[in-house]
Amino acid sequence: MVGLDAVKQPAPGVARQGRAVRVLHVTECWGSGVASAVHAYIKATPDHDHWLLMAHDPADPLLGEGDLLRGLRVFADGHLARIRDVAAAYRETRPDIVHAHSSYAGFYVRSCPPVPKERIIYTPHCYAFERTDVGLPVRYGFRLAEALLAPRTGVVAAVSPREAELAVRLRGRQRVVYVPNVVPDVPPAPDARSRSEFVAISVGRICAQKDPAFLAAAARSGDPSTRWVWIGDGDPALRRVLEDAGVVVTGWLAREQVLALLGTADVYVHTASWEGAPVSVLEAVGAGLPVVARDIPALRSLGVPDLVATPAECARAVRDLRDDLRREAAGRRLADALTGHTPHHQAARLAHAYTLALSPA
Repeated sequence: MVGLDAVKQPAPGVARQGRAVRVLHVTECWGSGVASAVHAYIKATPDHDHWLLMAHDPADPLLGEGDLLRGLRVFADGHLARIRDVAAAYRETRPDIVHAHSSYAGFYVRSCPPVPKERIIYTPHCYAFERTDVGLPVRYGFRLAEALLAPRTGVVAAVSPREAELAVRLRGRQRVVYVPNVVPDVPPAPDARSRSEFVAISVGRICAQKDPAFLAAAARSGDPSTRWVWIGDGDPALRRVLEDAGVVVTGWLAREQVLALLGTADVYVHTASWEGAPVSVLEAVGAGLPVVARDIPALRSLGVPDLVATPAECARAVRDLRDDLRREAAGRRLADALTGHTPHHQAARLAHAYTLALSPA
């Protein structure tokens, strides 16, 4: 395990005296969505001591987590090495709870014998067996792995009703709590009528999950006067697919810049083919934007309205939102569907999950 300097040294004996719960967050997938979710969990439990073990990609922003973390460590390369890293971090930080974020982190933590099962919180941020870019045998393998590891899970803190339902199906006596992601406060978008162009924005890593080819096809069949923008970066070949379709790709930006660009958009477009509970959609809602999103089980379970099934439908939906009345109506439907995604509700549900982990099963 490669160590970084501790961001803050924990006060001596705090966790041992019961004044604070010590949480070790573990993730190998420190992308924008997972990072935003972890950041929100830390803010939701400010009385706890939070530590982070992560695999850091230099292209991914750290979102200023140094202001909130007690300390941070970076994974070594290799699956076995990372299981050993979990054991070392567990011995070093002596956490009351180990919170694993994403599928591989869930594998590393639950495969680490020193970590007590009942103290493990697992947030898949979308189960790997939901992937559509791999064949059925691989998906079956992912599901089998989750079923085998379920008995080593204390609590699943699911980010969507869909994820909670899948966790319940896995059995293994793991307790399940739905912990919603949060609609953040974002500077409101300016009046679209004051600008000559109509802007459709997407945010995320350019990868198979986000299906940039779907967006590229929509852009090709959309209104020529619409400016399509993708905030993020990733696979070079998939980036070229976007750019060849006329989509502007910004590359990775700081979170503040992302939110500022959302404030210049007219509509947010989400084309992922599988998801947990995308933070970028919630950020768009916080910016007051209508959302055109692909019809997938996770978004259906969240109640996101007006979902589309094809690139052509996506292009038509974006074009329809040029009408002010339709934009306002779509925005209202979306905001009404996501009223429970508040910091207060998230904090209460996360506190319940942590209490379960600290209580006898």
